[in-house]
Amino acid sequence: MAIEGPLRELGIHDVFQLLDLSRKTGTLRVYSPERNNEGSVYFDAGTIVAATMKSNPHLLGTILERSGKATPADLARATAMQRAGDKRRVGEILVAHGIVTPRDIDRFMRQQIETVVFDLMSWSEGFFSFSEEPPRPIRKDIAVRVSTESLLMEGARRIDEWSRMADKIPDARVIPLLAPLDDGPESFIDLLPREWEVLSIIDGERNPLRADPRMETIVVDLPPGDHTVTLIFVNTELRRRAEQLSVAALALCAILLITGFVTRNASRVTRSS
Repeated sequence: MAIEGPLRELGIHDVFQLLDLSRKTGTLRVYSPERNNEGSVYFDAGTIVAATMKSNPHLLGTILERSGKATPADLARATAMQRAGDKRRVGEILVAHGIVTPRDIDRFMRQQIETVVFDLMSWSEGFFSFSEEPPRPIRKDIAVRVSTESLLMEGARRIDEWSRMADKIPDARVIPLLAPLDDGPESFIDLLPREWEVLSIIDGERNPLRADPRMETIVVDLPPGDHTVTLIFVNTELRRRAEQLSVAALALCAILLITGFVTRNASRVTRSS
């Protein structure tokens, strides 16, 4: 039985929830003419087992190469084996040759699925269609099953965060500025190392570098003419201090764990005596 309709009448979250609750097996296709894009999500008894996106397929081989788990030569050999008649997927071939582990495949395939699904959850226009089909033939030792309910909860959380940020950041052209210091008491800022890195690059100026997610490149806006662009990545003082704080916090956690362990053992000895 086919299920189809416009997203304006039945939102994408409702579609995912319907397929989850009814434990459907088949393929959900979502198409947006305005975005000129299409995504496909594959279900097995209501659980998501694979997902692809037309504009950015998030191929497993590309993800493995970017993460440093596989080299271009490794991927070239795997695809050559497929062209020669090997019916296995790229991930299966890489696992068989010891290049990656089944755990690596599981982690990156989950990442691939989550990236596509969260992108689709931001669509409010377009059309969807679901057709019941037999489950995709995937080896059990590398099969990935992602809970639809967990993705729905995480997607709702992200959308809520973005909606609250929209008042402060209406679009990507906004230039962030650090608030000036006042004469009041100093406040303590507790940030993660990655958050300190982001804070350290805010200087109130427009960055000529911008990401192009469709082409997966970094674009530099420059006037006409010949230019030389030099990128320098440095370890800033702010980043070093953040790393020191992280090490101190880790040491403190270790001390607390050891103290708790010793205290519990001492209490057990006291009760036994």
